[in-house]
Amino acid sequence: MTSSYFLFCGEFSPERLQWIGRCFPEKGSPGRSGSVKITDSVNDCNLYLTGDALMSLVDARLEKSWKSLFSDSIVNVIADGDELRLHGLRDEVCTRYPNVNVTGERSSADTITFWQSLVNHIQENWTGSDKAAFLLCYSPYMSRTPVYMLRFLKSAVEAGLTPELYSYLDGVHVAHTYQRPSEFENIGEGIAALSTVAGGSGEDPWFGACSRCATARGYYMKNPDTGGCEPVSCIDAITIRPLKEILDRFIGNHPILAHSCGGSSVSSVTKQSGTDNANPILTIMITNTPYVSEWTFGGLSMAVAAAMGGIETRVIFIEQGVYSLCGNHEVTPEDRVFNVQEMVEATSDITGLRYYVYSPSLMERRLDRAECLSSIEMIDNAGLGALLGVTGPENNSRPVRTIFF
Repeated sequence: MTSSYFLFCGEFSPERLQWIGRCFPEKGSPGRSGSVKITDSVNDCNLYLTGDALMSLVDARLEKSWKSLFSDSIVNVIADGDELRLHGLRDEVCTRYPNVNVTGERSSADTITFWQSLVNHIQENWTGSDKAAFLLCYSPYMSRTPVYMLRFLKSAVEAGLTPELYSYLDGVHVAHTYQRPSEFENIGEGIAALSTVAGGSGEDPWFGACSRCATARGYYMKNPDTGGCEPVSCIDAITIRPLKEILDRFIGNHPILAHSCGGSSVSSVTKQSGTDNANPILTIMITNTPYVSEWTFGGLSMAVAAAMGGIETRVIFIEQGVYSLCGNHEVTPEDRVFNVQEMVEATSDITGLRYYVYSPSLMERRLDRAECLSSIEMIDNAGLGALLGVTGPENNSRPVRTIFF
């Protein structure tokens, strides 16, 4: 039996709602064409929404898709009551969608908050796990994601779990010492306080920031006297480390959340046949275009490093991410970026790393894979559901972690 969850903190596009509705199992048959049928290998599927993802619940353009999801699939939707109140949408969502579980507010001691609900789900389904982690890719103050990170890890500590923070891409900005926001919650102080509370409870918190990302942003510089690199203006609670050391923390059966993520746990973990590998499978979802931001390069870099570190890794190009595979990318030295297509080609033979592309995303855009990448496997809704650990008997023995880039 498996138990699956997704957490979305950012914009929830119509395309994403569509593929989620199609890859989650149906309540019964017959159902929508191309959808996944429910099997005995599925227990439950929870969809947690906070931040901008909540706006999709009051967007009239998505109302039909939401109602279809509620009527046809076994997904349970849990909405952040505090964030709905903040946006003045709590009553509207409760009235429009009685199927949605709107969590209580933090101000009330008698109700379970959104993050407590998520932690409870983790503890119930990730058996044997004594810690919980968050991969942070957003900077503080411009984004509210670091606030959600603190709320999740605080709830984890209150539940007796050891907190871990992996700062990556712009997430390394939370390590800056001199944060002095006038209007917002001080994230640096929040991390330091969390480390102190967890340590005082006998736990051993582990907070790390990627050295490559920190170097690019000026937090890790070479000391001309010693020849080594040293952190600059960083809080003591966070240690700058190579990406490999962060990915070493992925080894072990514990949940790792992010701004957009998912996971599937299993009732009992068994080793992969012929190996000693019983670690969760890592699934990287590439959802952004290749060069406008660091998302695609960051996702591919993590996938390659994870596979080379012995973690079975899958990369799925979906939504806007399919543009990485289309056309013939001509990158010159003056562009100062990695050629994503060449990166995929050069790493396609790494043991434990597999690339996939979600065919409906290509068809919706009337695109196809570049000839040099035609060997990348195309998957449909059933294939996507299986890779995400939502359906399929192949997911009975291995948990899956999914992170969106």
